[in-house]
Amino acid sequence: MSDTTLKRRNFLSTAFTASSFYIVPRHVLGGPNHTAPSEVITRAVIGTGSMGRNHIRQNKEGSAPQTLAVCDVDKNHLAQGLKKAGPGCEPYSDFREVLERKDIDVVHVGTPPHWHALISIAACQAGKDVYSEKPMTRFIAEGRAVINAVRRYGRIFSIN
Repeated sequence: MSDTTLKRRNFLSTAFTASSFYIVPRHVLGGPNHTAPSEVITRAVIGTGSMGRNHIRQNKEGSAPQTLAVCDVDKNHLAQGLKKAGPGCEPYSDFREVLERKDIDVVHVGTPPHWHALISIAACQAGKDVYSEKPMTRFIAEGRAVINAVRRYGRIFSIN
């Protein structure tokens, strides 16, 4: 004779699994008209002058990518960049503080050209992908150093 009785542990396990789809909000799971948080690319824009400001997208509810940080040494540029990004964005005047954040996936480098290589290499070391303004570097040796950093840390690098 087979034992067809439902044990308490099996019942609770099945009930919990079935009910979890009703407990977890739809925006967490993703699906039609909802982007799961794990699918949202987060980014920072370093250098918010005339070119860098073009990289800033206004944060809107549920939109991707999300601009979490803007960075510039010029307070006026920083204020304009922060205003354009909107809610949820934090200002920084030191790019190294931006790179310390674990919640940023991509760094947009919109600084003057002499900073592109240094910031790109530091971003790769920090585990960030890089989208840089042109020119990539000023010298061939700087370009090789950026390429070596991209390969060494397994990052993605793109030039506008």
